[in-house]
Amino acid sequence: MSDFFSNKLNRYLLAYFLLLTVYTVFSYSLTAPNLVLTSWSPYWKFQNWMWEAFFNNRQLLTYSYLALIGLIFTNYFLVLKSWPKNKKLSWWLPLLITSPLIFSNNALSHDVFNYIFNAKMVVVYQANPHLQTALDFATDNWTRFMHNTHTPAPYFYGWTGLSLLPYALGGGKFSITWLVFRLFSFLSLGLLSFSMIKNIKKQNIWLLGLLFNPLLLIEVVSNAHNDLWMMAPALVAMLVVSGKKTNKKIFVSLALLLFSASVKLATLALLPVWLALVLPWRNIWPKLNKFILTNWPFLTSVLLFLPLLTPRSKQFLPWYLIWSLVWLPLIGKKWQAWKTSLLVLSISSMLRYLPYIWKGNYEGNVQWQQLLITWMPFILFWIIHFTHRKLASRGS
Repeated sequence: MSDFFSNKLNRYLLAYFLLLTVYTVFSYSLTAPNLVLTSWSPYWKFQNWMWEAFFNNRQLLTYSYLALIGLIFTNYFLVLKSWPKNKKLSWWLPLLITSPLIFSNNALSHDVFNYIFNAKMVVVYQANPHLQTALDFATDNWTRFMHNTHTPAPYFYGWTGLSLLPYALGGGKFSITWLVFRLFSFLSLGLLSFSMIKNIKKQNIWLLGLLFNPLLLIEVVSNAHNDLWMMAPALVAMLVVSGKKTNKKIFVSLALLLFSASVKLATLALLPVWLALVLPWRNIWPKLNKFILTNWPFLTSVLLFLPLLTPRSKQFLPWYLIWSLVWLPLIGKKWQAWKTSLLVLSISSMLRYLPYIWKGNYEGNVQWQQLLITWMPFILFWIIHFTHRKLASRGS
């Protein structure tokens, strides 16, 4: 045991596990007041205490969130800094570190409740959630803690079909179904971790930067977003055709890409790069072909970043950053500034929640404050980067 604690990296990994455990406990301070996960007496006493101590004290709630996110990101960078260059990452280690979040509350998002109810619409009400809304079943008790009950499912049919599995495993019991959906999100993180480590021949610090990134872990596991069910297949689809190609590989890649798009249509934006990797056109535009073959991970990251600037994305909801982040370990060294800017954005995106936590709603200037918190560090980074480059070029 003493040998374990004498290793600096082990201490930071343990600290990361403990910090995410603390976040798991803290997450129940943001449980909706009309949501009762279980009537078990110890839980109910704990939940009421969390409401009284934090939920009804918005200043303490906000400062606690700020301090906790600050500590989590600080420890994250310490893990990256202390990781030995020759030490390989096991695919299960990020899952072990993240495992406490399985039992957290989806404090910062209500989307998982929509996933659950859309599946219930199919199974119980024999209704199409892409055509009907939760308000059509307003008497159902599960709608009382949902958001966006007035709109049809924003995802595509692939996700609706996939969500029927965790719903069926939940057996119609809300708390069990809620937990199974969380485990389902945890599984998607496992698929990403396994796919990355299996397909990247030479591991690098950016692989750690992705798989230990607090935004990825909190948004996927704690907030139970479904984005990795879109991005993990898309990632593998692009990796399959990035090297030597066969008809079988092209078919598998296309199938994975279409499955990804069936979850969320956003990955259709990858089709231009996918076609460029697959079509035999290298003798027509050799320079362009070489650029795409060398830089396709950067191009995919940028392509999936652009839709997030549109009004439909509400100017970049934090979990949407995952679409660009997953390519970090594959992007070349020449795009170092882009990769660093995504890490900056991952921090500011998690801090974006602060105005909402302080106010308790989105009224007044909350949305403008969120935009400023999200984008000002990102813009400032690029101003500093280009200023430094200009000064360096003058000096040379």
